Amino acid sequence: MKAFKTVELAAFLAVAAIVMTGCLASQYKEYRYRLNDDGSGTGTIKFVNIVSQEDNGEDVSAADFDSLVSGYLEGTAFEDDNLNLNVKSKRLYEENGVLVGEVAFSFNDLDSIGFFRNAECKCSPVMFYLGSVSETFVESNGTYLGEERDLPILSWDPKANEFYFKTFLLEDVSECHGLLPQYQAWKEE
Repeated sequence: MKAFKTVELAAFLAVAAIVMTGCLASQYKEYRYRLNDDGSGTGTIKFVNIVSQEDNGEDVSAADFDSLVSGYLEGTAFEDDNLNLNVKSKRLYEENGVLVGEVAFSFNDLDSIGFFRNAECKCSPVMFYLGSVSETFVESNGTYLGEERDLPILSWDPKANEFYFKTFLLEDVSECHGLLPQYQAWKEE
């Protein structure tokens, strides 16, 4: 894939982002979906380098971490915002020196989670429209059709059953507060 392309993700992904409340954000997200023969499937959304952005110059990372834990990890905010996903697990963990959040889920069919395939022909590609919330496209195991023109769609081979894409939310996190220290203290409690 060519370098980063600005794209917009489907509305359900916007509200799905566990890190989009208050001043929470993540540096990037990875989306993985696996399709079963019957059209149902499983997936994960991985939020890498969860950070707190200052609120009017004030460090609100402690409150943001509390919100992350109570609202999303232990609460049902993610589920409430994503009724087409059957959440199997949610977790926070440390990876490569940053805080990562991951939601694993199942779904009934691709259409219900923003993918499209012509039902009349199994020969048509699987597509995903990247519209609604601005994120920056990074890479995919499919073909990004916005490389040469303003067409924010990912396309996969008709026989594909695994779909992956990665986006940036914040390319520069130098003025953000990483939440790994709060996670480490919380984990020790």
